[in-house]
Amino acid sequence: MTLDLWSTVSHAALEVVEATLPVLALIAFFQFVVLRRPVNQPRAVVTGIVMAMFGFFLFIVGAKLSLIPMGVAIGEVLAGAPIVAVLGFAFVLGAAVAFAEPAVRILAFEVDEVSAGSLRKRLISSAVALGVGIAVMVSVLRIVHELPLAAVLVPGYALAIVLTLFTPRDMVPAAFDAGAVATGPVAVNFVLPLTTGMAIALWGEDVGALGFGVVGIIALGPIITMLALSLSLRRRETDD
Repeated sequence: MTLDLWSTVSHAALEVVEATLPVLALIAFFQFVVLRRPVNQPRAVVTGIVMAMFGFFLFIVGAKLSLIPMGVAIGEVLAGAPIVAVLGFAFVLGAAVAFAEPAVRILAFEVDEVSAGSLRKRLISSAVALGVGIAVMVSVLRIVHELPLAAVLVPGYALAIVLTLFTPRDMVPAAFDAGAVATGPVAVNFVLPLTTGMAIALWGEDVGALGFGVVGIIALGPIITMLALSLSLRRRETDD
């Protein structure tokens, strides 16, 4: 095992311990001090905690060894490509990232269940994927034209607020949850390094921070597309 690999593994293990121990301590406090109840099936609980921590550890190591460096490398290559090709790639990448997020699938399943099948899982997933694809495209354009983050978020959220006024109330929470679930581990560990790598390749390391903000823009995209989907479905029901 090389020194760099050992450093990555050891740092990942330390991060897992630092992230999980406070949560476990809080759970133990409520279980034994507040609730004063014994743990049912302690062996299964301990096994589950160890498996969760080990899975978390593997994900962090994998992200640091592959996803993050790969994203940076792809971003550097995209910096020299034609803008039309870059935008097309950004849209496809964003849609693929949305479909790869487990939380997006869970949200789509829950909406399907709550709506009694009137909003199919595939329709919800496609709406979220469309929003993320457009958001990544907008992020690329922002980097190319060196636009401030407010130039995207302010009009974007203004549009979302306006759409909220006309969208059925039962769909508004789901739309905003769609923005949250789209910013999962795949987006953070792959798309963010890609945009920062692209910004550095285009404008230099001093402007590399321009690549940040993509996660915030990704959170906005599905909100707008989900609200627009709700308005479209309600208009169709009215016409029928």
